[in-house]
Amino acid sequence: MPLSHDLAEKSVQAAIAAIEIYNKPDFHFREEAFSLLMTNSWELLLKAKWLSDHKEDVTSLQEYDNDPAAPSKRKVRFNRCGNPITFGLTYLANKLLEDKNSGLEKPCYDNLLALVEVRDTSAHFLNKDLFFGRRIQEIGTASLSNFLALVTEWFQLDLSRYNFFLMPLSFYHGFEAVAPASVSRYSEQMERLIAYLDTLDHAQPEPALGAARQDFALHVETRLVRGKDAQAVAFRWTDDPSAPAVALREEDLLKTFPWTYRMLTENLKKRYSDFCENKTYHDIRRPLETDKKLVLTRSLHPSNPKTSKQKFYNPNIVNDFDKHYQRRAKV
Repeated sequence: MPLSHDLAEKSVQAAIAAIEIYNKPDFHFREEAFSLLMTNSWELLLKAKWLSDHKEDVTSLQEYDNDPAAPSKRKVRFNRCGNPITFGLTYLANKLLEDKNSGLEKPCYDNLLALVEVRDTSAHFLNKDLFFGRRIQEIGTASLSNFLALVTEWFQLDLSRYNFFLMPLSFYHGFEAVAPASVSRYSEQMERLIAYLDTLDHAQPEPALGAARQDFALHVETRLVRGKDAQAVAFRWTDDPSAPAVALREEDLLKTFPWTYRMLTENLKKRYSDFCENKTYHDIRRPLETDKKLVLTRSLHPSNPKTSKQKFYNPNIVNDFDKHYQRRAKV
């Protein structure tokens, strides 16, 4: 298996560890530990992407004291134990952002900057309260959402067996709407950190519907509703017409169906050695598009039946294509 895939798998394990630590019921190092583990997870994922884009060349990750454009004068930097120093998270994130075909978007980049700042300031978390906890949860939830989208897009990893979510803290009264009771209660370091997070947050543009697949922060809302009686029926995603209806906003659905036709096709090219965008491919794909769990068809103007439509695909659709094409060999 290529080193890039090993690093991608390891990044998933780091993300799972971050979730597990954060979701502990009574843990007073929650935000600090999550930020440390999640930044490590992101660095591993971005290094995996970098290696994949550079033909698994490990030296492409190494830092140099001299100009790397002049090979004869390059001098690799080493750490204290003699191993080459590799590029860090923010450097790689910046380079991938510059690459318009990488898939990493500006909201995700800003989210990573925020996460790194939370990690670097963790030693100064002396006045934590519900407001600070809410801000970190919003950033952490978006970070997990972005991570899940990119690790699936870049390496086609099946993460359906994991529960990628942070336990809502909304059980605390007023958690979602809480504001700092007194800014003066915070240390100077905490004030600067919160101001920095707010600056990044306010700089985010309003995304066009269906355009942005990544986010800087996600606000979690939880409501506890008393059941009308003891016979209240549980619900889940199903084709059963007798199941209760659940309303979802369209932007929520687009997170479940993140791939356009072009993205689907490009991912299949990476996944299979014998794939070709031809009639055989279309004949396999079209029947799958009738499965509402795999494909979302969105109308430009839902009230007009003649309007143009666009299809969005759930990454799990690759499981059906596995039956028809040969997976690329793992080196």
